[in-house]
Amino acid sequence: MFYFINEYLLSKNSSVEHTAMNRVKLFNHYKAPAQIVTKMYDRLLHQTITNFDIKGDQVLSMFDYFQQTTDVQPEFVRTMDLNLPREYAVEVGADFSKVFNGDHLVSHVGFIPGTVGRVFYQNFFDAQGNLATTDLWDWRGFRSGTQYFGQNGQLIMERFYNLQGETVIEEYYVPDTNGNPLTNRLILKNYQGCEERFFQNTDDLFTFFLAELSHRDKDVTTFISDRPGTSVASLLALNDDSHKYVLVPVYHAKDINDPLHSQLDGFLAPAFEHAEHFDGFITSTVSQTQHLQQRFPKAKLMTLPAVTTGDMAHSELRPITERPHQLIFVGRLAPDRQLDHLMRVIALVKQRVDNVHCDLYGYGDDAYVQTLNAMITDLKLTKNVRIMDYHADLDTRYDDYQLLVNTAIADGGPMSMPEAMGHGIPVISYQFNYGPKDFIDEGKDGYVVAPGNQMVMRDRISDLLLDPKLLTAFSEAAFNKLHTEQTDLKVWHRWQQALGIK
Repeated sequence: MFYFINEYLLSKNSSVEHTAMNRVKLFNHYKAPAQIVTKMYDRLLHQTITNFDIKGDQVLSMFDYFQQTTDVQPEFVRTMDLNLPREYAVEVGADFSKVFNGDHLVSHVGFIPGTVGRVFYQNFFDAQGNLATTDLWDWRGFRSGTQYFGQNGQLIMERFYNLQGETVIEEYYVPDTNGNPLTNRLILKNYQGCEERFFQNTDDLFTFFLAELSHRDKDVTTFISDRPGTSVASLLALNDDSHKYVLVPVYHAKDINDPLHSQLDGFLAPAFEHAEHFDGFITSTVSQTQHLQQRFPKAKLMTLPAVTTGDMAHSELRPITERPHQLIFVGRLAPDRQLDHLMRVIALVKQRVDNVHCDLYGYGDDAYVQTLNAMITDLKLTKNVRIMDYHADLDTRYDDYQLLVNTAIADGGPMSMPEAMGHGIPVISYQFNYGPKDFIDEGKDGYVVAPGNQMVMRDRISDLLLDPKLLTAFSEAAFNKLHTEQTDLKVWHRWQQALGIK
């Protein structure tokens, strides 16, 4: 079995999670048994994955594993299904119902957002109206856990159940230095004939969990750590015959201008310090592989694309000049993406192309998004720029755009570049480590611009928008390259060779 280790799969994900989801689909398509492993307790996980066309058997949550809830058919549980005493009165609200015993508020029954009355939690109150306990309901329609609160309202304990309502995990909390709940003990109960197993925290339980996955496989297990901060420590503690790989999903050095000598990212450092423990390290760009190989000559480095496409025979390019929108940005809405530069570039392009339009797809801190909106207003770009938020179905939207633009400081190989090129979208980007020069053939399917040179970026964008023949040539070159070099089958063969898959 191949396990791709992640912290979570959320309604809004980064390229780390999208890479893992693409990979599990690729492996399963070619009949290789693979699952995404998640560490976080998440009652909405099996609802969330439906938005990304991921099946339940393609994801394995640590809590599902120990709760024995990996294969549960969803049921729609409403307040009326909670077997409340007949004498209780229910006052239905939009987000939750209030339950009364006479004049006494007994509980709140909260609903899963976006559903009509589907139970998500039930708060229980004591005689003084203080929150005493909360029952946690899984989206699939079963009571998954209970939280217990002290007199000060702080969480002191949680219990997690199997489908029979038996406790399988207990988690105890103490206040941290800020007064917030901090796990100080976990107990795994009645697992594999052992009445109680004690762990200090969820990290220790996760280490035990990965060891269990490895031990239960009849064949050799392969782990790929997608999030080093989640799994490197656990894989270092795993001393068996399993194969262990670490994906490098970020810019690896703290100094963006010195990838060969500056301090290593804190989550990656333990892995490279014990490079002999791992079968390999995976990047998505040749340039990052080369830099890491120079820095760690004893480590086994390999480059494997995060994005795959259909082949030319089964793919069709939508004509670039017929698309309704022009520019697209995809990524985190954050200061390191230098979106203030992008706003100024668009204002400059507007002087030549008065109907220029750019949509920004992504999510970020609310304060930063407000700053962007204020800048859009100040630059008189309200009719030219839209912030579209995150979209799970982005693959269906690329075909509406003509150019992808990127003004980032640094990145670990942005997925949006090959994704866009696979839809025939040329890329215009500042140069940074890593991605632009790896993905773009200068002057053929895009342009790489010196960092901060807004005037040159303006010229590159304007030149393509104002020259349909040149734009079409760039579009066809991008499309042909991706659908020739990064087809599902070719990338799968590269994975076979890298991991020794027969």
